[in-house]
Amino acid sequence: MVSCFVMSLSRASEAIILKSRLYAESDKIVTFITLDGGKLTGIAKGAKNSRRRFANCLDPFTRVRVHYKVRPGPGLVFMESCDLLQTARELADPVKFAYGSYLLELVDLLTEEAHPIEGVFNLLHEAIVALIGGPATAAFLRAFEMQLLCDAGYEPQLLNCNRCQNPFAVDEPVYLDPTEGSLACARCRQPGLSLLSGSSATAHALESVKRLPLAAARQQGFERQVAQEAAQWMGCFLALHLPRPPRSLKLIHSLA
Repeated sequence: MVSCFVMSLSRASEAIILKSRLYAESDKIVTFITLDGGKLTGIAKGAKNSRRRFANCLDPFTRVRVHYKVRPGPGLVFMESCDLLQTARELADPVKFAYGSYLLELVDLLTEEAHPIEGVFNLLHEAIVALIGGPATAAFLRAFEMQLLCDAGYEPQLLNCNRCQNPFAVDEPVYLDPTEGSLACARCRQPGLSLLSGSSATAHALESVKRLPLAAARQQGFERQVAQEAAQWMGCFLALHLPRPPRSLKLIHSLA
């Protein structure tokens, strides 16, 4: 009885709404990433008609302070109310909305329920602020993807051959095995495998944005070939850890 009582105490945390949907006549099911509790999914009773507890607080991208209770055992948390900290209206532009949706979906797909990963909330908040303030350049997107993988514990080795461990020389051909997410030099690549070819310039470009502030990463100039290779490589790195491809990519491609 004591443990159940403790588990049902109200909690509060800064959070960013990842997605929400209607449930029953007036409720909503909401998934949000918190500053200290990881990703959570909760039920907001009466949210559809709420003018006080959830007004303008449950749209994707919205930053809130959420008040909730965790129920004993697995399942939805009970959302009591939200305090609005930042609205989503700055991302109403179709292009910004599409790229922002991609960022939210990556966080949703790469995180597990109630499993905090240090840095993910701050990374997403930084990305939303940067996206509001400027365009989603290739370097900005690759930086977000790379830093999200690093925070989740999936940091790829980029500057050395994964087999012989020798550093890649300038403008050296590099080969990515998409089944392992490993890079190899020309001497160590395995014949017969379906590999993605690229250059050490792409490896160095991705390494350079691993820890850059996203607003600064946006200013990095990726040459066209490097940008294309970097997008392919990051798609492979991400695919190894995502349960499915991000659906928001179709929206991005439709606006191209």
